[in-house]
Amino acid sequence: MNRRTLLGLSAAGAAGVVAGCSTPQAETPGQRTITWWDHNVNLQKANGAAYEAFTAKSGIAVKYTYHQTAKIGQALQLAKQSNQQPDVHSTAGLEASIPSLIADGWFAPIDWPDDVKKAFASLGGLVEGLHSFDGKLYTFPIFADRQYVAATWFNRDMIGKAGLDPANPPKTFDEFRTACRTVQDTQKGASGMILSLAHTGRMNEHLNSLAQGAGFEGINGVKFATGEFAFDDDAYVAVFEFLASLQADKLIFPGSSSLDDQTARVRWAAGAAGFYLDGPWCSGTVQTEAKQFLPSVDVGPMLQPEAGRPVVAYRGQAGGNYFISGSSKLPAEASELLTGLATKDYWTAIANAMAQPPYDLSVVEGSTAIEPWKRLIGWYADSVFIAPQAVLRNPDVQRVNRHSKAVKPGLGELLQGVFSGQVTDIRGALKKLTDDSAADREQAIKKAVADGAKVSADDWAFSDWKPATDYKNG
Repeated sequence: MNRRTLLGLSAAGAAGVVAGCSTPQAETPGQRTITWWDHNVNLQKANGAAYEAFTAKSGIAVKYTYHQTAKIGQALQLAKQSNQQPDVHSTAGLEASIPSLIADGWFAPIDWPDDVKKAFASLGGLVEGLHSFDGKLYTFPIFADRQYVAATWFNRDMIGKAGLDPANPPKTFDEFRTACRTVQDTQKGASGMILSLAHTGRMNEHLNSLAQGAGFEGINGVKFATGEFAFDDDAYVAVFEFLASLQADKLIFPGSSSLDDQTARVRWAAGAAGFYLDGPWCSGTVQTEAKQFLPSVDVGPMLQPEAGRPVVAYRGQAGGNYFISGSSKLPAEASELLTGLATKDYWTAIANAMAQPPYDLSVVEGSTAIEPWKRLIGWYADSVFIAPQAVLRNPDVQRVNRHSKAVKPGLGELLQGVFSGQVTDIRGALKKLTDDSAADREQAIKKAVADGAKVSADDWAFSDWKPATDYKNG
């Protein structure tokens, strides 16, 4: 299969999924229906089995609609404005905090019996401030805590043909630059790497992960020990300068500035580039959208600035993926539907789909996932550590989050500016993001305190935090 044929098949398949809805059971006249929107293309099979089991038991149909990750946030905003929200949906692209969305009426509580909640007890449980708010359950984890989203995915066949060793992929910035140049010099028409630069939310995630790998001791720009914003830390500057150097050397696919993650991944699968930075869901999405390419998919760990240092990343305990709409006319029935996602069978289906690592990691080894995906999940166990979370130490942090706003331009927009030449002072631009983020938190704290919250900036500081260890929250 040549590149043109694969691109055509992949793009047509993706367009078909975006344009249409999947209804696992045919609706009958007068039948009650739960509507479900999400961006999880590689969970459609797992979720579809849950829909079918629910419909067989309840007689209620489930009407599913897929939206691209980069577009679902806008679709949900428009649906909220017109009072046409789906009954159940994911929250990708909704940049406000979960507490603020709850306060704005976006979500209804999930009504689960105690025995269903107990399914989570041995694996970490349902946490106030992440899943429950003001004592009411709104969501639940389906994915594991330990993961990062900037793994080095690559086309094994292309790398081999370029004379590189697929068993020893690049691990440092310099090795990666050399590998990209080798691919570009030896594989006609291919770029070294491709980015989903137009998807700024995804780029935010990549940049935050790469900064941790480069030594940033914090998460989302906030240092663990002091609680201070520090987007202008040397680690972030190093990551921006590294990507800017690849752009300057013309090693990045020239159309990356207009690509979202789905389009970039399809082009990568079609042979546009050797390397693609992405999260653990990459191979699962390929399995769904470009299955012919799956045997060529391989992965390396997150890139490091220099050799000899271990990969270290941090992530908080996993929040939830699905929520019941506050405008749903069937909240009790939607709660029952969601019980199908709190089982070992469902977590196994997630592993088979090669999405993010499932909440119960014991199912990974026996899954049908490809070896590179299993290898990556194994790396996570050794290199990703549980981060301190202010909201788990002081629940009143939720009330601050309700007043927080998305600070723009964020990391993704700044990288776009660097690539376009509009941002020439990288550290200066990152310092402004630091200052703007600190100012937003300050105003949010003031509003929360005025509402009666007992909270201060000190709640984000964890002086007892130690690098490369799990932090015991609570």
